[in-house]
Amino acid sequence: MATAAASPPPTATGDNVRLLIPGFLSPETCKELEFVHWSCGTAGYRPSVVSTSLPHLAATGCGHLLLPFVPIRERLRDAVESFFSCHFDLFVEFTGLVSWCKGASIGWHSDDNKPYLRQRAFTAVCYLNNHGKDFKGGLLKFQDGEPSSVIPVAGDAVIYTADNRNVHCVDERQYL
Repeated sequence: MATAAASPPPTATGDNVRLLIPGFLSPETCKELEFVHWSCGTAGYRPSVVSTSLPHLAATGCGHLLLPFVPIRERLRDAVESFFSCHFDLFVEFTGLVSWCKGASIGWHSDDNKPYLRQRAFTAVCYLNNHGKDFKGGLLKFQDGEPSSVIPVAGDAVIYTADNRNVHCVDERQYL
């Protein structure tokens, strides 16, 4: 949902490079964000992906739909700053909703893997629906460290460094 950049390099070291936060969002908030996404989403940045970004909502006259994002983005930023001990250093670069439709996947990469992404220090992902109930596949897998994979559960969030300590992939998403 959000990607943040930090002024000094991130302080996470060793095993302290990722955190799963169960129940970060309420079921009601997940449903509200799903509604916003399916009402306003557009073709995403890769095949079989639908995206809703804050600039898109503002530009299409749906600025009132930005309101649910603000407190969630602040809570996520606070969680990242607390876990990675980088208080007051983060600038949130991107906030949006991205859905992986049938057939979507992405191979092994880090979230700072392109020259224009080098400023990224952390990534936060919040899940709005459930693996095994709403879809199958779509697991977030990491090459090293724990958790080694994240099974999407509505309301859960995962935060991690965007660098090569968190090379990850998402396996192909399928319908049940």
